[in-house]
Amino acid sequence: MVTQFNKLLACKGFFMFSVGLALAGCAGDGTGLDANGRPISDTPAANNDFQEIQDTIFTPICSQCHIGGGAPQGLRLDAGNSYAMLVNVASAEVPGLLRVNPGNPDASYIVQKIEGIAAVGVRMPANGPPYLPQDRIDLVRRWIAAGAPMSSAPPDRLIVTSTIPAVSEIAAPGLGKLTVIFNANVDSSRVSADTFTLHDAADQPVTLSGVRVPAGRQNVVELTTAQPLAAGSYQLAVHGDGPAPLADEAGHILDGDADGKAGGDTLIPFDVNAGVVR
Repeated sequence: MVTQFNKLLACKGFFMFSVGLALAGCAGDGTGLDANGRPISDTPAANNDFQEIQDTIFTPICSQCHIGGGAPQGLRLDAGNSYAMLVNVASAEVPGLLRVNPGNPDASYIVQKIEGIAAVGVRMPANGPPYLPQDRIDLVRRWIAAGAPMSSAPPDRLIVTSTIPAVSEIAAPGLGKLTVIFNANVDSSRVSADTFTLHDAADQPVTLSGVRVPAGRQNVVELTTAQPLAAGSYQLAVHGDGPAPLADEAGHILDGDADGKAGGDTLIPFDVNAGVVR
């Protein structure tokens, strides 16, 4: 009986010691806490965190306003555009902050907006209250803290997922930049003015003065025209055939015609509206 009692005391003492260590990790010296005093979780982000954010926040709530050419601050949050419009992109309201700063939720403008602590503008979603529940805010923070990963596994082919302007979109007057978004990181060494071509309604080529993969946004290519586009119809081609086919970092050639096989061109027709450039 004495032996069992001593064992019980020993176990109890070990338990209290363990609890003490855990509490010490969140003590007044700040150890174990983030910049806002929250306990730092060592739970890794789930592989589908971004998809869950898209499915439960961006698509049903945010894209009611943040979609198409009229999206506030140019931030499109539909499934085809949201990742490319957020990660490593400067905020339009506070250019000194990134919308999503991978690994740093506190320095990510989207977190400040959904928590209601941003220096500019209203808390998001703008149609609140009620605003996002805490578990959804925590999901966004966890995804960013994990480095804001795009997806759980790399795709086995390269395709264009979205463009700005989108297919058949009517863009505002003075358009001078086009954005092409892919499902994987592209091989920047293959990105050139030969990989992307732009023609007007008379099938005349339009000069592209810049073609680049923005830093920290390897699944995006930005195209700059030598002059703002005049009102009219245009077609952008992304080439998976010819002398300069585009490929991703894994070597997959663009499946431009979406037939499930490498090769073919992706064609994006769009219009530029007439009017006064603002």
